[in-house]
Amino acid sequence: RSVMSHQTLPAEEAKPILSTFHAILDVRSQKEWDSGHLPFPSVRHVDSLHLHPEKASALVEELKDQKILVHCGIGKRAQMAASHLISAGFSDVSVVCPGGYSHLV
Repeated sequence: RSVMSHQTLPAEEAKPILSTFHAILDVRSQKEWDSGHLPFPSVRHVDSLHLHPEKASALVEELKDQKILVHCGIGKRAQMAASHLISAGFSDVSVVCPGGYSHLV
């Protein structure tokens, strides 16, 4: 049985293709989100997904087979969140790392 994992995309590679993702999950804190977020309709704030794997399960029915991008401030929280998404059954997950929100705007 193969173990699935997420892909990593440096911010400079992710930025020009942001519109190709079905959903962009911003896993930064509420305070970070309130201070600014990506201006795409596909962007969703999923506060603390890196700490709460059950939040990934809640997204499965709607987004499981979609192309997903996860970002945070610098990459660490996004990588942990992506691992939860893969464990929940997602198959097409990319993470912005290195880089994060400030490198995508």
